[in-house]
Amino acid sequence: MLVPAPPPRSIRRRPRTRALVLAAGVAATMHGCLLGGDDARWSAGGEPAPRSLLVRSLEFTPVAAPALARAEPVPLHAMPPPTAAAVVPTKRQVRAEPAVALQAAAPVSPRRSPPAVDAVADAPPSATEVAMEEVVLVAADTPGSVADEPPPLYRTRLPPPVTLHYTMRRGMIPGSGELHWKPAGTHYEVRLEGRVAGMAVLTEVSTGTLDGHGLAPLRFTDARIRRGTNAANFQRDKGKITFSGPQTEYPLLPGSQDRVSWMLQIAAVLNAEPQHAAPGGKVAFFVVGARGDADVWVFRYVGAEKVSTDEGELAAVKFTREPRKPYDRGVEIWLAPARQYLPVRARFTTSANGDEFELLLRDMRSP
Repeated sequence: MLVPAPPPRSIRRRPRTRALVLAAGVAATMHGCLLGGDDARWSAGGEPAPRSLLVRSLEFTPVAAPALARAEPVPLHAMPPPTAAAVVPTKRQVRAEPAVALQAAAPVSPRRSPPAVDAVADAPPSATEVAMEEVVLVAADTPGSVADEPPPLYRTRLPPPVTLHYTMRRGMIPGSGELHWKPAGTHYEVRLEGRVAGMAVLTEVSTGTLDGHGLAPLRFTDARIRRGTNAANFQRDKGKITFSGPQTEYPLLPGSQDRVSWMLQIAAVLNAEPQHAAPGGKVAFFVVGARGDADVWVFRYVGAEKVSTDEGELAAVKFTREPRKPYDRGVEIWLAPARQYLPVRARFTTSANGDEFELLLRDMRSP
């Protein structure tokens, strides 16, 4: 029996050699991948890079657009600016309206745009302060009704120049007083002086011009012992009344008088229009003091009375002016028709404390 001969050794080992070669090739490939790291992985395909770039663009695009849309302060532009309400020129409404406008704006704005609300919240206080500075220029007794219903204008006939000497009494303290009336052409001066024990305790002076309606003051000064001197200025070219002390202003109404000129003005009115010295009669002036005070003084006819003076009894007509608020001045005045309706007696009282100041005629002298 024939037995086949075994294959040669080189032929028996060829499959093992091929396996070793193949294994070596795989090992080399894996080694190359390990050494190449990320470069080998990114170079293996182009898809990962575009995906990463696409993700980045998607992250930025949605953030930018909505942020701009929310940041636009459209509602604030539509709202009326708070400062416009704060500088309303109406003096009585300035105090009330700005506060309401600011309170209405505060709760609405924060829901829409907090950064813009901070700006709006900062603006109203400054506007209110400005308004309040202007509001401080108007005294508590600002004649708001005066502008709507100003006192009437009267025909006048001025009395001649004269000096009236009075017995003066302030409370229980006696003294003397003088009222000087000095018209000169188109100008005048009225001076009221009060003395106690020879010392001047009161000096009120009114200077101005004379027109078709009587006295038109330009300046009024009031000097008191221990108080100094204060003044009211009637700026007729600017149509306003200002003061040396308080930063108060009033409109200069036709026929306006000061605290001493009215004593001659009422005489001039009754000289020309004596019908006011009858039951139901009255005379009204816008009267200005020297310390920022002003109001309409309405003098109402009370009746006819006799006044005892050093020159004897004089027939007089009595008018009164009632105070309208605390520390306001009440006035009683007796005017003598036979003496050009000049004041032969006057009594001034303060409503709050009852202080009283009285003048009673001693004599009357022409220059």
